[in-house]
Order: sequence, then structure tokens, then C-alpha cells
Amino acid sequence: MTAVETRPGFAPAAPATRAGRVAWWSIALAILLVALGVILVREALVVAGRVDGEPWIAPVVDSIDGLVPSPLVAAVGVVVALLGLWLVVIALGRRVRTRLDVTSSTGTTIGLNDAARLAASAADEVDRVLSARASATRRAVTVTVTTLEGDDVTDAVRAAVTERLAPLAQPLTVKVARRETAGLHSGGDRR
Repeated sequence: MTAVETRPGFAPAAPATRAGRVAWWSIALAILLVALGVILVREALVVAGRVDGEPWIAPVVDSIDGLVPSPLVAAVGVVVALLGLWLVVIALGRRVRTRLDVTSSTGTTIGLNDAARLAASAADEVDRVLSARASATRRAVTVTVTTLEGDDVTDAVRAAVTERLAPLAQPLTVKVARRETAGLHSGGDRR
């Protein structure tokens, strides 16, 4: 009898997170910082005599030399310091997890929008639901269904959505909001 070697399985992937919160102004500030670095290197080369030209920074510093402390200068300094502190906090801040773990040994995840689409499609399949839409967070999914007046489908929708999202590692709380619309039921007044 021969023994069959089994290879070790893959390690699950790290929890997926959204990219860091970087806005357009962060990129603009980075470009300005690089430009400032280029100017400082040029200035150092001019002062060392390696490059011909006139210094740019010395005249600017000389023009600011006569500036005296004032409330306006202090206010601008405080605003710039707070802005810098805020940018550091945002840069080092926690990244937002936008994926939900699926019960699996491979580390499979789905996005919040995908969970919302699954919930909406499950609710849409329930009898007497005219339309359904959903939104999801990491803790709950909210399904908004449109029904005819008098049709109570809340429990059926909650059950269908819960069943559809059962493969998730952490079950989501299902909230159902109902919108009623006037219309005729098939078969006249009998429901």
C-alpha cells in the first residue's frame, strides 16, 4: 500500500481593508513637498558654488525678517499646526474594513455592496414584494421593500435575507423597512 502525501493548505489571506484615507489634497501636499525639496537642493548647490545662479530663499527670508508677532500671525500658526496634526492622525488612522468574511477555510470575503445586492435579490424573490433595495454595514443590512397596501411581508423578507446571508461568518442584523404603494391586487378585493 502506498502513502499519499498531502500538501499543506494555503494560509488564509489577511483581512481586506480599504485603502488609506487619501484625498486629492494629500496628493497636492505631497507634490508641494517634493517641489520644496527640489528648491532646497538647488539652493544648497547654489550656495556651495556647484551651480551658477542667484539664491531664491535668502531674498524671501529677508523680506519676512521685519515681521513682528501679531494675533494674525499667531492664528495662522495655530491653524497650520492643527492642520498638520490632523493630517498625521488621518495618515496613521485605522483603515476601514469593507469586506465580510464568509465561512470558509480559504479566507474568502465579500464586499458590503455585494452583501447588499444579495439581500435585495433575496427580498425581491419574496411573494408580494414589488421591488427591493438594500444597504449594508459590517453589522447590519437594511432592506427597503415596496409592497401594495395591506401586504405585510416583513417576516418573510427577514427570513429570506437571513437565509441568503447565512454563509457569512458573522451574521448580520436584518432590518426591513416597508413602503406601501396603492394598486390593485390580482383577483379584485380578495387577497
